[in-house]
Amino acid sequence: MTLSTLWNSGWMAALVNHLWQSTVVVLIAWLVTFALRTNAARIRYWVWMFASVKFLVPFALLASLGASWVRPVAGRPVGSVLYTAVNEISQPFQQAKTPVATSILSAPKVYSFELLLPVLAGIWISGVLTMLGIWTVRWLKASRTAKDAKVIREGRELVALRRAEHIGGIRNPIPLLLSSRAMEPGIFGLIRPVLLWPEGISERLTDAQIEAIAAHEVEHVRRRDNLTSLIHMLVEALFWFHPAVRWMGLRLMEERERACDEKVLEQSAQPEIYAESILKVCAFCLESPTPCIAGVSGSDLKERVLRIMTQRVGVSLSVGRRVALCLVAGVAVAMPLGFGVLHAMQGPAPAPPSSSIITTDVPKYEVATIKPSPSSSDGRMMMMFNPDGVSISGVPLQMIVREAFRVEDDRIVGAPGWVKKNRYDIQAKVAAEDAPKLEKLKIDQRQSMLLPLLEERFNLKYHHETRELPSYALVVAKGGPKMKTSEVPDVPKPGDPPSPDSGQKRFMRMMGPGHVEAEGSNMQGLTQILSQQLGRTVVDKTGLSGNYDYTLNWTPDNAPPPMPGGGPEGGPPRNDGGNNEAGPSLLTALQEQLGLKLESEKGEVDVIVIDHIDLPSEN
Repeated sequence: MTLSTLWNSGWMAALVNHLWQSTVVVLIAWLVTFALRTNAARIRYWVWMFASVKFLVPFALLASLGASWVRPVAGRPVGSVLYTAVNEISQPFQQAKTPVATSILSAPKVYSFELLLPVLAGIWISGVLTMLGIWTVRWLKASRTAKDAKVIREGRELVALRRAEHIGGIRNPIPLLLSSRAMEPGIFGLIRPVLLWPEGISERLTDAQIEAIAAHEVEHVRRRDNLTSLIHMLVEALFWFHPAVRWMGLRLMEERERACDEKVLEQSAQPEIYAESILKVCAFCLESPTPCIAGVSGSDLKERVLRIMTQRVGVSLSVGRRVALCLVAGVAVAMPLGFGVLHAMQGPAPAPPSSSIITTDVPKYEVATIKPSPSSSDGRMMMMFNPDGVSISGVPLQMIVREAFRVEDDRIVGAPGWVKKNRYDIQAKVAAEDAPKLEKLKIDQRQSMLLPLLEERFNLKYHHETRELPSYALVVAKGGPKMKTSEVPDVPKPGDPPSPDSGQKRFMRMMGPGHVEAEGSNMQGLTQILSQQLGRTVVDKTGLSGNYDYTLNWTPDNAPPPMPGGGPEGGPPRNDGGNNEAGPSLLTALQEQLGLKLESEKGEVDVIVIDHIDLPSEN
């Protein structure tokens, strides 16, 4: 396994994009909380919780939901500039594959990363298990403490707790448990929370101080802080390697305690009494606070006491800030949904399975001779449909597979390397009584006749999948097309091959390295040429329906000459760079000479996955 193979496994690029998006949300949350630093702490707390939950909800999930609401739009891409900009920002790390070398001798040196994936997975799993183990041990310790504690049924502590429940609007009474551990008072439990009260601390506190502490703990229950803390603990366990996650945990604890302090002060508690009660609790405790228990301590004690004494309670949000905060939250959710909608509208509709064109009216080849091309051949390739069959010479098997399915090379995946290198000479004919049927077939039906031949002689096994792949949309450039409308008559001359679309119009083209000369060609013929040169599917969105004469000249890049089977799935396009010193690239020549241009896009397409293929059986 090479590093590029590991990257292009799909999930790795998705993971990196998810981490990138989540990190950006953390930075935005920091900016928002900084802008709201004078407002109530509970608002900043929920901003940080939103950023924490983002780690559990990939934008790709929301984008998929948005994409399911619409269907692809035929014609020119909708909002292509906006779509491309959002795609580059939200998913800067795209899958990309290195073009497959056409010769073993010219193949670049690659390094094996067979152990990289299991090592990375092992490290991540070890970290997750370690974090979960730590939380579990602490939770069990707190659970044993609650189990060993005694229920308090009377006393000034219970009176203070019931009074705080009434003020805080808590309907279900919170059990008060007396613990022998020298711990701080705290709330334990999610569904049925209890207040753990350390034995001996009441002797050091006045009634007013007990009421202040009870009000603080009741606020934890009202806010359901144990539940939100558990959610962030899960985030910390899954993304233990991300420093921003631990940093968010500190911010959450700080804003949580500050929010409870502000609520207690709002309930007319005297600042001096409340601050003194916190200091006495911290002096009494011999153990550090347990993350599974929402207690009194937390945050910077000096800063916290100073804030309480100066009664620096956060002000409520103004109308303008409320609207701005709602807009930020709405955009954060609506952006991936809208991107999914644009994505679905931008991408071409999934193509029907290639085998659907084959009907009972299409005959099969009765006899076929398949031989490997001689090693002494000059490299020329020829595929010609005869009145009674097909004649193929020096053609790689990948090209035959491509013609049989009528898709470009980037939509054929899973084929072994020899399929792209091995060339064959094939002579196939139909039965004499089926020969007249061939004259009525269109070119795509003639191509589909190759598929049963591949299944029978090469033992081809395949299946269809819908995948998201990059592609090009061929559109008219600014200034309009520069091609000449063809004057070639519609009636074909004897021996002329049929047109790629209808099989009825005259079509001729000559190709060489960096040169295409076509006469009577439609846009489908041009997209086929461009797809072969770039190794990526090109979709016609020009709206031009006529036949044209044109000549296209460009300077090929330094990559190996384009050959059938050279375009990898989702790989970087060939011939889009060119040699600036020698001449224009293909993309530049296309716009300057033909008045057309290519726009990058990405969409769900039908992909042929090769499950199995053998060397040809004997004749």
